[in-house]
Amino acid sequence: MSRLPDWLHPWRWYAAAVIIEALYRYLIVGETAREIGMRVGRSPDLYDWPSLRRWREQLLVSPTLWGWLGKRLGIQAAAKNADDGRAHLRRFLAEIQSKMETVADFIAPLSTTVRRALGGLVHNRRTAWPLVQFRPEGADHSDSGRAPMASPTEKDAGRDPPA
Repeated sequence: MSRLPDWLHPWRWYAAAVIIEALYRYLIVGETAREIGMRVGRSPDLYDWPSLRRWREQLLVSPTLWGWLGKRLGIQAAAKNADDGRAHLRRFLAEIQSKMETVADFIAPLSTTVRRALGGLVHNRRTAWPLVQFRPEGADHSDSGRAPMASPTEKDAGRDPPA
């Protein structure tokens, strides 16, 4: 079991604020994938960045990109194009109370705002829930994908204590 810092988004290579900044620059400001990639340390020789399209599609739908929030906001389907992606991103930014101003004014407080959106949550690959609650519905299955194993005590020990 691990507890990640709240600036890391579970099962992602980039920090949560980097993902949102990249989507903001891509969908709102209109920067190219190459320009955004160079800002985060990718090679200037790479003109395409498939992660941007994947993040656009998965924002507010995938459990690992604020999917639990998308359900509450009424977003049911992945963003199929840039217009859908912009709408999803604007809904997300409004929900976390982030103002879309100039790029410099937007980026400065972004890390804190995004961290606040992830704070106090527990994640697995399928869902997220507040740290102060017991695990939500369907918690009788193992997160590993395998059925829970019985303790290897005595053969056919049954439910009663040993005699």
